[in-house]
Amino acid sequence: MRLIVKMCCGFCIFLTLAGQNRLVWSQESPKKIRIAVLDLKDNGVGKDVASLLTGIVTNRIAELGLFEVLSRQDIKNMLTHEQDKMLLGCTEASCLVDIGGALGAKELISGELGRVGNKTVINLQRIDIRAARVVKRTERQFEGTHEKLLEEIGYAAYHLMEDVLKAASGTVLLSISEEGADIAVDGKTVGTSPMDKLVIPAGPRDVRVKKSGFIQWARTVHIEPKGVQLLEVSMIPSASFIEGYERDANHKRLWAWITMGSAVALEAAALGLRLYTWQEYDPIEDDYNSQNFRGMTQAEFYTKYKDEMQTAETLDTVALGMGLAGIVAGAVSLYFFLEGDDPNRYDKYRGLRQPLETSMGNILPCFGPGDFGLKWEFY
Repeated sequence: MRLIVKMCCGFCIFLTLAGQNRLVWSQESPKKIRIAVLDLKDNGVGKDVASLLTGIVTNRIAELGLFEVLSRQDIKNMLTHEQDKMLLGCTEASCLVDIGGALGAKELISGELGRVGNKTVINLQRIDIRAARVVKRTERQFEGTHEKLLEEIGYAAYHLMEDVLKAASGTVLLSISEEGADIAVDGKTVGTSPMDKLVIPAGPRDVRVKKSGFIQWARTVHIEPKGVQLLEVSMIPSASFIEGYERDANHKRLWAWITMGSAVALEAAALGLRLYTWQEYDPIEDDYNSQNFRGMTQAEFYTKYKDEMQTAETLDTVALGMGLAGIVAGAVSLYFFLEGDDPNRYDKYRGLRQPLETSMGNILPCFGPGDFGLKWEFY
């Protein structure tokens, strides 16, 4: 008898909503999954709190953009007869499935909120109406204020839809100002910069980039389902890092200028010696090599100019050594200039060191698909 009553009630609801549902279904995208969210059962947190958190679960899932979400209030508004509205008081799973099926929902979300000592417990479940089975469950236990409760119910709602969000992963193109920074998504390290792109499950994700000496960059990023988006990360160095960086960079830059000056001096000295020997000694060597002995025999010419020719060879050797040393010094100077860091790279942060460390280091984490505020933490 009880089964017959349930079937009749479900059929009555179906007939009542059939005309309205035909219009709604024709207007909605067939790609979106219709989900009905029922009121969370109050087991000690208070009816007002349970009602508020039910709305948050509904909004969080709706903001993902992947589902057509029906709240408990939507269901009440769609029902026209008082006897149909009375069915909303049922708590049995079979009755809930009947209501969800009559509304054209593919899945149903229900759950409960309770208090055990100082702990708050959130239990949510997602039910496949056609299969009449629970697709996914999630439970969160925590201690904290109502603000913590708001954060945890959001996490629970997203975790409940994780399989759907993963199937609709989006691509994030990364542009990170520093190399060697660790990249983490939802607390799990996924790589090190430079990294061109990441494939991340859709929905709000906690993205963090950290590197020793820099203020940790953190943001809740809403990943568009199967979309492509650019994420630019400008990391801010700490005061101690800037001090050490500038010291090392200035040290290398100083050596770059020293080696460049040495290269110029050595090449100039080599050129000067070569010009001197060209004017003073090259004519003697040229005459000797061309057998122009200036009215003397070869032996007499050699005896007279032997010291000059040996001096010319010595000076040429010294000039060659200086030239080679100048080339080496120039190469070292070029290396320091190219590989050394720019001492002025972080000049724009110099005046902001103290404000960043004293005020931005204590900003609370932000969460939610509509919240794109930055979070600053020291690492």
